[in-house]
Amino acid sequence: MRYVKIFALHFQQAFALRSRSVVWFFIALLNPLTYFLFWRGAYAGNQIVFAQWNLSSIATYYFLLVIAGSLLIVHIEEDVAHWDIQQGGLSRYLLKPFSYIRLKFFEELPWRIIQGFFGVIIFAAFWMLFGSFVTVATTAPAILFAIGIAFCGYIISFIFKMIVGISALWLTDYSGLQQLVEAVILIFAGMLMPLEFLPNVIRQIAFSLPFSYIIYFPLLAFQGKLTTAESVRTIAIQIVWIVLLAAIYQLLWKKGIRLFTGLGQ
Repeated sequence: MRYVKIFALHFQQAFALRSRSVVWFFIALLNPLTYFLFWRGAYAGNQIVFAQWNLSSIATYYFLLVIAGSLLIVHIEEDVAHWDIQQGGLSRYLLKPFSYIRLKFFEELPWRIIQGFFGVIIFAAFWMLFGSFVTVATTAPAILFAIGIAFCGYIISFIFKMIVGISALWLTDYSGLQQLVEAVILIFAGMLMPLEFLPNVIRQIAFSLPFSYIIYFPLLAFQGKLTTAESVRTIAIQIVWIVLLAAIYQLLWKKGIRLFTGLGQ
């Protein structure tokens, strides 16, 4: 119950600053629409299918990406690194009878919900205008699997970004690492294009990293492109990544907190 109250307080704050969410949402909206326009020009009225993707599935992919980019990509790392570690704000969390990572989870979640809601509105409008053009999962099991895969993707994203954030305990300027991470996610999470379109070597690298399980596989699941066996396998791999990243976070936290000074950096 106490975490519900914590979530409610942070939701009130995020809703009061909803104009900031609108700005960030439009950033998340612009890139997928730009990529879709590129693919629309590439298909250019030709009824071609490449790697089992046609213009309809491509369009659905990028409009779903608007939701996924807003809902599943966490941005807590800057708050952790700058305000908590570099500015010394971490001190107030250490005195509270709550886990730091849990507090940050409920601090970030309202922002993702609000921005994800904007994404749902855009996708709903796209569906209303071009209903026959949309290809999504329609069976109850497929939808349930898709929700589970998206939830696991969010947890992976959150823990990974927390690891990036607490790296500031060792780094004086973590911005270079942050920008590198954003570039890697852009390529290997499937935000530029479906991973089937990448060269085989790069595609295999993407599948061996956690980022494709944050964005790409949730998108495939909601499009109904995963079989039941593939969905179960995806969730199993996501759980492995969650356990592995959680262990890495705990190790880095225990070692890094010894370097923290209440005055910041």
